[in-house]
Amino acid sequence: MNLIYFILYLILVVLITYLFLKRLGKLGCMSIGYIAILIFSITSLTFASWFFMYTSLKDIYLVSTTGKIYQASVVSYTEEERYDSDDNRYYTMYKPTVQFTTESGKVIEKTLDFSTSDLKIGDTYKINYNKSNDSVITLGFTLVMKLVGSFIFFFILTILSIGIVKYALGHNLEKFINFSSKAGVYFFIPFLMIGFNILLIYGIFYGNKVPWYITLLLIFFSVMLALGTWGYFIKVFSKDKPKLKRTSPNKWISNLKKFKNPTN
Repeated sequence: MNLIYFILYLILVVLITYLFLKRLGKLGCMSIGYIAILIFSITSLTFASWFFMYTSLKDIYLVSTTGKIYQASVVSYTEEERYDSDDNRYYTMYKPTVQFTTESGKVIEKTLDFSTSDLKIGDTYKINYNKSNDSVITLGFTLVMKLVGSFIFFFILTILSIGIVKYALGHNLEKFINFSSKAGVYFFIPFLMIGFNILLIYGIFYGNKVPWYITLLLIFFSVMLALGTWGYFIKVFSKDKPKLKRTSPNKWISNLKKFKNPTN
């Protein structure tokens, strides 16, 4: 069944690529190959972002409706080497295995679904354990970061994929670009601001122990970001934003008042 879906996906990508290239006109072989690879990559990443967004929302739903919250301790971990092209070096990531005791007294070990560069035996994580399907969800910073990260990729890649499809089908993209801009201003940017503030608040109340002045600094940035977010909403959703219409070479009409060009 998975193979059938993959074949159908390839056929769809080939069709979109053909229509996209047809609208562009005559191109060289290198350009055709580059565009085909680009479209395949963007659409593939878009489907992946949908999956990650779905799993993030599913985790939040399960945490809020099912399972029990426990404090789990790291009892072991696995190592993996990763290459950082920016620093031109390898670094080690650790995937933790934790142990916790349920309300019934049963001791359970589970490997968590993330890796970190800073880990030691005895570190603790808050987890949500669902007995019915024997699954574990890591709470706190990891859960919020997963949601924010998946949403960023989901939003950007979905917009790009829709634009590619609309262009391939011969649609005018002017209205779509305007809609995308408004979606970014009214939804995407506020989401990032609120999401980052949630991370700061989590760091204040549930993060690792830090000196008191670091806590004060986090509180300061959280308050400033909250005020900035509030100001952004007031500015963006204000009904008194001036709209200008030119009526003559030196005269403009605004929804607030009529004025002349001050340079004349």
